[in-house]
Amino acid sequence: MDSHPTISETVAEAYLRALYEYGVRHVFANGGTDFAPIVEGLLGANETGMKVPHFVTIPHENVAMAMAVGYYKVARIPASVMVHTTVGTANAICGVMNADRGNVPVLLAAGRSPATETGHLGSRNIGIHWSQENFDQGGMLREYVRWDYELRSGQPVNTVVGRALDIAMTDPMGPVYLTLPREVLADQAVAPGSDPRQRPMGTLSAAPAAEAIEQAADILAGAERVLIIGGSAAPKGFHALARLAETHAIACAPGMGSYMPSSHGMNLGGVTEKLLAWADAVVVLDTAVPWVPRFTGPEASAKLIHIANDPHFGRYPYRGYQMDLAISGSVDLALPLLDGALKSKLKTKGAVIDKRRAEIAEMRQALLDRRASVLDRGRTASPISAAWTAKCINDVKDDDAIFFNELGVPPGFMDFDQPGCSMAGGGSAGGLGSSLGGALGAKIAAPDRQVIGAVGDGSYMFNVPAACHFLQRSENLPTLTVISNNAQYFAVRNATVSMYPDGRAAKANSLPVVDLTPSPDYSKIIDFCDGYGQKVDDPAKLPAALECGLEAVAKGDPAVINVVTAAGGRS
Repeated sequence: MDSHPTISETVAEAYLRALYEYGVRHVFANGGTDFAPIVEGLLGANETGMKVPHFVTIPHENVAMAMAVGYYKVARIPASVMVHTTVGTANAICGVMNADRGNVPVLLAAGRSPATETGHLGSRNIGIHWSQENFDQGGMLREYVRWDYELRSGQPVNTVVGRALDIAMTDPMGPVYLTLPREVLADQAVAPGSDPRQRPMGTLSAAPAAEAIEQAADILAGAERVLIIGGSAAPKGFHALARLAETHAIACAPGMGSYMPSSHGMNLGGVTEKLLAWADAVVVLDTAVPWVPRFTGPEASAKLIHIANDPHFGRYPYRGYQMDLAISGSVDLALPLLDGALKSKLKTKGAVIDKRRAEIAEMRQALLDRRASVLDRGRTASPISAAWTAKCINDVKDDDAIFFNELGVPPGFMDFDQPGCSMAGGGSAGGLGSSLGGALGAKIAAPDRQVIGAVGDGSYMFNVPAACHFLQRSENLPTLTVISNNAQYFAVRNATVSMYPDGRAAKANSLPVVDLTPSPDYSKIIDFCDGYGQKVDDPAKLPAALECGLEAVAKGDPAVINVVTAAGGRS
């Protein structure tokens, strides 16, 4: 039982086989000198017909991580990313941070500079092998991964790959990191370990305790004005929240994610000070920042319930949100349980529910009226209002279009009535440069669906656009990119003015480390891969420009629409 005889393949070949056997179908790779055994293994697989994942050559690690995140969000299957030793890991770290905070499973594998100078086929043979080695390669990102490990000589590869994916796919999910020394990859493999059993990777999601659901139902049944913040992007949670809210007349502020249908009568958009003041019971669903305490929060008398796999968000160093009841478990499983518990407890409270439903209907109509007023002004506003851009995208996109939004348009003006359509870009940890790559990963997962990315001009540059546009052509991944071009880093301006409302920045037209002038014509960048580009500064011409962009995408060509947007930002 303890012997592991060598077999007639290298560790690199055994690793490739293990990835496929454990369900990984795509590896987004940016190679280096440490990949030599992997390259040989892939060529060997082509000759023998061994099944291995599809390796996609990615010109930048930031894009590779964004693609893996976008792919998982649509396919619900983890992808792997492979990068070059320390430097590749460093370039991938912003994407790792986003995957960590967004609970997205990714198997990030990195080469490791050869440890030996002589005596092995994989020993050092290039000068950079000395300077690229460090004492603790995993230490660069250990705070942001669920597990990190270095493959050792003589270890069964199946066991290591299976463990990596099990940990990545266990709630709260997230990235894992595996380093692969070149000498080890070049060695003859030992027996690979046990074959994968036919089960989903990770663990089954845990349902909240029955006692916890009963306590939550008692609190909500005793309240008059209930508000739910956040939700779940998975189809099960998306529909469960809609049913719960409709049945019991519960106001919802689902925020940026597509957690419930935009057209749902209980959907009140984002969290506002007025909405928090209205509620006497608030349920927070797997949301790290349900409101910003510096500016607003629920009334002191309001009952607060937080539901998440980790309702205390223990991976966040500081977080001081109060709660009367903290419930650990899957939101997807908690919502139908809570629905069932409330049905019996609210049987005699029809008057309370009717009153609440009327109040919510009034608030929703006020929301729709405000939105209509903004859009009416935006119809002729020049520079173009970002809200008008959102409205025009709504008008031309498919009902099941996948939409990545990275500081491009105000999310409250986008409409989605199906789950898995709206993806909040910008990175859950603020690592900008994720939406274009995310859109590419989504297109791989759903090649027959329309995929659109909306970005600010600053975010567009963070996305390494040359690499993304190259991949659109090389991998046949046509998507539409809409740039809201206000010639500045608006987030920096907004943060400065918010902190100093009466300060110099509030009065200045031009700010240091904010302005992005002179603004390039971003629509011409797509020319290098024979894509479609158009610059638009007239709101009346925007609908037709977007239609032209989507027509190009339908023909297989990537498209970029450069929208000259009001300097005031995204509204």
